[in-house]
Amino acid sequence: GFFSFNSGAGRCDRCAGNGFEKVEMQFLSDLYVTCPDCNGKRYKSSTLDLHYLGKSVHDILDMTVVDSIAFYSETTGLPAAHAKRHDQIVKLLTPLVEVGLGYLKLGQPLNTLSGGEAQRLKLCQLLSVSDKSSTGGKLLILDEPTTGLHFSDIENLLGVFQKLVESGHSLLVIEHNLDVIKSADWILDLGPEAGKYGGQLVAQGPPEEIAKSDTPTAGFIRQALGLDSTSSTHRPAAERSLPVSNCITLRGARHHNLKNISVDIPRDQMVVVSGLSGSGKSTLAFDILFAEGQRRFLDSMSAYARQFAEQLEKPEIDQLQGLPPTVAIEQRVSQGGGKSTVATVTELWNFIRLLYSKLGTLYCPDCHVPVERQSLAAIENTIRTHLKKGPVTLLAPLIRGKKGFHTEVAEWALKQGFTRLLVDKQFKDAEGFTRLERFKEHDIDVVVGEVSKANLADLRLAMERSLEIGKGLIKLHADKKFTLLSTKSSCPSCNQSFEELDPRLFSFNSPHGWCGECRGHGRVPKRRQHLDISRFDSVLEAEMDADRSIERMEDTELVQCPSCHGSRLNPVASAVQLQGTQVADLGHLSIDVASRHFEKIGFKDDRESLIARDILPEIRQRLAFLQEVGLGYLQLDRSGNTLSGGESQRIRLAAQLGSNLRGVLYVLDEPTIGLHPRDNAALLKTLISLRDQGNSLIIVEHDEDTIAAADHLIDLGPGAGRLGGQIVYQGKPPEVPAAGVPVSGKKKGASPKAGKADLSRSPTYRALSTVMNHPIRGSRRAVGKNHPFLTIADCRANNLKNVDAAIPFGRLTVLTGISGSGKSSLMHSCLAALFKNEAKTTRVKKANLPFGKSSGEKLIKACYEVDQSPIGKTSRSCPATYVKVFDHIRALFAQLPDARMRGFDASRFSFNTEGGRCPECKGNGRVRLEMDFLPSTWVHCEQCNGQRYNPATLEVTFRQKNIGQVLEMTIDEASAFFESQPRISHPLKLMADTGLGYLQLGQASPTLSGGEAQRIKLVSELTKGRGMKATLNNAALTQRNLYLIEEPTVGLHLEDVQRLIDVLHRLVEEGHTVVVIEHHMAVAAEADWILDMGPEAGEAGGQIIAQGPPEKIAKAKNSRTAPFLKTALGV
Repeated sequence: GFFSFNSGAGRCDRCAGNGFEKVEMQFLSDLYVTCPDCNGKRYKSSTLDLHYLGKSVHDILDMTVVDSIAFYSETTGLPAAHAKRHDQIVKLLTPLVEVGLGYLKLGQPLNTLSGGEAQRLKLCQLLSVSDKSSTGGKLLILDEPTTGLHFSDIENLLGVFQKLVESGHSLLVIEHNLDVIKSADWILDLGPEAGKYGGQLVAQGPPEEIAKSDTPTAGFIRQALGLDSTSSTHRPAAERSLPVSNCITLRGARHHNLKNISVDIPRDQMVVVSGLSGSGKSTLAFDILFAEGQRRFLDSMSAYARQFAEQLEKPEIDQLQGLPPTVAIEQRVSQGGGKSTVATVTELWNFIRLLYSKLGTLYCPDCHVPVERQSLAAIENTIRTHLKKGPVTLLAPLIRGKKGFHTEVAEWALKQGFTRLLVDKQFKDAEGFTRLERFKEHDIDVVVGEVSKANLADLRLAMERSLEIGKGLIKLHADKKFTLLSTKSSCPSCNQSFEELDPRLFSFNSPHGWCGECRGHGRVPKRRQHLDISRFDSVLEAEMDADRSIERMEDTELVQCPSCHGSRLNPVASAVQLQGTQVADLGHLSIDVASRHFEKIGFKDDRESLIARDILPEIRQRLAFLQEVGLGYLQLDRSGNTLSGGESQRIRLAAQLGSNLRGVLYVLDEPTIGLHPRDNAALLKTLISLRDQGNSLIIVEHDEDTIAAADHLIDLGPGAGRLGGQIVYQGKPPEVPAAGVPVSGKKKGASPKAGKADLSRSPTYRALSTVMNHPIRGSRRAVGKNHPFLTIADCRANNLKNVDAAIPFGRLTVLTGISGSGKSSLMHSCLAALFKNEAKTTRVKKANLPFGKSSGEKLIKACYEVDQSPIGKTSRSCPATYVKVFDHIRALFAQLPDARMRGFDASRFSFNTEGGRCPECKGNGRVRLEMDFLPSTWVHCEQCNGQRYNPATLEVTFRQKNIGQVLEMTIDEASAFFESQPRISHPLKLMADTGLGYLQLGQASPTLSGGEAQRIKLVSELTKGRGMKATLNNAALTQRNLYLIEEPTVGLHLEDVQRLIDVLHRLVEEGHTVVVIEHHMAVAAEADWILDMGPEAGEAGGQIIAQGPPEKIAKAKNSRTAPFLKTALGV
């Protein structure tokens, strides 16, 4: 049993006799790598020292069957017992050669055999034990043995069958293969049909007899035997199939506001869907094409698996054909928590964790020495390597850094038969041991034995005894040097034990890896808070609440974690190194530097190269893609919630598009969001290369350059909401007349003459061909030398380089600059932080604010921020509730005589609380039907007829309209209906001014487009600062507010942008100060004052390059915005 690689003592203990190790790669395929200790030989070195006829046990296993027969056939000069054993081995191996398996190695794992080899090997067991002299053989029943076998394998198998029969066995084979059937001695033919029409023996006899019968099998046997020359086994050539259309064919789309449209969308092309905000673009691209693609993919799974997947609503369509697999990149600012980083969002960190857990070296965080676990076989190999140079002394560590006399150690050693000790790196005799200094720390090892080439047989015993005494540690003394080896993952200096490296150890979202002080945030509150568990059911709930509170805190309230210094990882994880680089240091690298770092990493060892083979390309590819979309300046540990809209959009693009797939339909929602015009070209290049790889792209977009670069344009309109939902133009992007705004990179497309009716109804064509002369109002508001400014000095948030900013009061100021240049940092971290501090919402010491002195803030009544965070997307939210106008409508209905007589208060008219709402649909107007493994379906509520309320509530009317009918009104209708109620009508009028008049008051928020949602949010903030009764252009308004608006043109068509510009101007006319971050040059060209940030992004940005009116910025030499602004101004 010693030589068994399944259980013997002689096998390699690291790989348990397998000769290889399984390396689990989590989200990559598992790897099987050669065992580094036995080098794939399955046995320890000491076992391989034992030879039989000049060969070790590994040499025998490495021989082929033919070689083995030749080896064991030689019996000259062997003892009789050995010769007999040789004959038995030859007898067992000979059938393998007879069935054509002589090329197999004796040690080849069975799971590497093909189906044919495995079949023959099984049957060889019978051949090897067959004895022709025996009177009775066995009955072997085989069920379709040819399944999965090649023709040549079937031929070999038939040869085995013949040998088995010749050996006296009987074979009963169930088979459909004609080669096997015609080779049979006897056939039992069952039939005539299947199921209840079968079960009879319709023919029996040799193949030639069966061929004469009229059974279903007989005709095929005749062909196999060559008895039927008239029929052919080959079917006549099929008729040519019709050419497959390379289009996605959609028929009868009536989802949301689409008006029963039918469209053919070309595949393998870049298709842009344009139109006014709310015209149905996202419905077509996402709710139909993407949702149906996802639904069909899920349909291919089992019903059990489908119930765990979030299933999208089935769109209302008649037919959809030719749809490839779909991937969506939607329009949203990254909403990752405080622990989300650039590296985690792009999945880079997943592969870095895997790389460090499989190939990293753990260093003791206290002693800074490597901690490496070695198997017994590896330790033995190390000792044997030293033995080549001379004798080796084996020692067992006893005392590590302990004070005391330690005379008892010497006494113990003598009792155990050991005579020498190593005391503080000096050899001493145990006999007559002099006691040591009591108050000094000492290290003592016992000398277990000395091994040389002469007494190599003593090695194993001495090694095992040393490890037993040293509790897994053994010290070698060779060539005047000491080497400490361990069979456990423990520090050789301080004996601290460590667990095996695992990817979870490097995750700051897991308790296994996060820093215990900051729980993976990298920052802690300035005012340390004790964990209060009294308010919670468990410690876990309390910890999660503490995490959420940190994420809600302002930057000024947090400081770098003193324990992990911002790395987010615990000391053990931080100490792991790979080729001299700690994992904690990787996070601080920028994408550009990280790319160069991982290009240099390589492995000479075969095992390490194999493990890194799939990991390194994934890391390099993702870094390269991030560089391609212009994000090379971002640090890997940059928090997701500090990224600008453009950065987060491109990070998501990099994460989704770095897969190098082919034949996929990518559905993108405005990929140019937050991108400076200069960066559009690089993004378009990436999208075009994606198309050229063989993918289809459907892009919802308003950007002129993207429309011009498209292969195909689908324009929806003619209006928005109920007024849209029709295809008004389809084909190549239309050429813009010479008088129009020039479109860069314009392709030859449809001429304006072709389809004039379509072009005249196309909002995109109108917008592209209409020249917008700036300023629209005819002149700009002057900003003179003595004009009052809001100033803020020494701004240093994020990448800002001690910037001094000045914002003119009562003017429209636009912050421009490429994405990542510091615009959002200046607006949100400095300007907004100044007013939050003044309002005492987050009172912070002046010294801790990311800016210095400020002036003029007393002239501002209040500051209102409109950032890019999405509005609530629950079915309970609607435009009326979001801008708070529904509160006043409910109050109005509660004051009506009918309501007061019935005792109804305002809450009675809420569809979110019980009392007045319909009990069947809970105020939704629709009832959700759960369909288990099918997508949930919404059906019209029969009880309230979709009006959300119970009959008693609907009896209360205002001007012949009940509360349910009011919610069904459009904003335009409601604005006129409530004209006598300024609190209600004026916010509605403001929404109508931004182009949202077509929306219904009660329209569910999830059905709103991105552009509609952004404008509703804008109106909500504007109404806060102006009072409900204020109207635009009210010159008597005394409140002067500061509005900080981030990219309000997101999701807006060019025609909608003009309406937005008009609203911004009217706000300024009231005397408010408006500051806008914007990449859309039409808005920048309308500014009274521009602050241009740059020159580049990240560390290369953070400065104000130019400031002044647009005409001045257009002439600035260092400005990246200047050339695009010059084009917009027509200068």
